[in-house]
Amino acid sequence: MGFLWDIVQQVQLSSQSSRAESLEQRVEELEQRLEATIDAFTTLVKLLEAKFGEDLDGDGRIG
Repeated sequence: MGFLWDIVQQVQLSSQSSRAESLEQRVEELEQRLEATIDAFTTLVKLLEAKFGEDLDGDGRIG
């Protein structure tokens, strides 16, 4: 449950952050948010695989 709470907090922090002044800063912020989202989904899939004992992402491994 702590994992989901971390995601909620990240979303809240992102929505409260001020708009970046330049295009480069906005792109950098979006890249960081994308990376965090990918990491969150990867962790979620691993947790679900471990819980249900199935290979959900097709990598041939569970967990």
